[in-house]
Amino acid sequence: MAETLPRVMVVEDAPEYQGAVVLALLLEPEYKDVHLSSSGEEALEDFESVAPELVLLDYRLPGIDGLETARRMKAQRPDVKVVLVTAHAEEIVARAAKEAGIEEIIPKSQLSVSRLQGLLD
Repeated sequence: MAETLPRVMVVEDAPEYQGAVVLALLLEPEYKDVHLSSSGEEALEDFESVAPELVLLDYRLPGIDGLETARRMKAQRPDVKVVLVTAHAEEIVARAAKEAGIEEIIPKSQLSVSRLQGLLD
C-alpha cells in the first residue's frame, strides 16, 4: 500500500514568501499536498477540510494573528503540528506561542525543508 504524503498548510500573507515556501515544498518528493491560505480566517475556514499534519503559520497576519489561529486549530485538533514562522522571534512571542500549543518557532531566514521533515518524523 502506498504511503500517504503529509498534508501541509502554509498560512502566509506576503505573496513573495508564499511562493518561495510553496515552491520549496513542492520540489521535495515528500511534499505534494500543500494548501495555501493568506489569512488566519481563511486558514480556519479550510482547516477541517484540508486536515493538515503540519501548519506553517506566519505570526503577523491580517485579521486574526498567528497565535490566535494556532490556538483555534489546536482546540479543534490537538495532534496537528503547528510551526510559527516569523521574522519577529521576540521572547514574549515565544512564551505566547508555547501557551498556544505551537511546537516550534522558526525565523523565516532559517526555514528549511529538512527542518520541517524533522518535525513530521
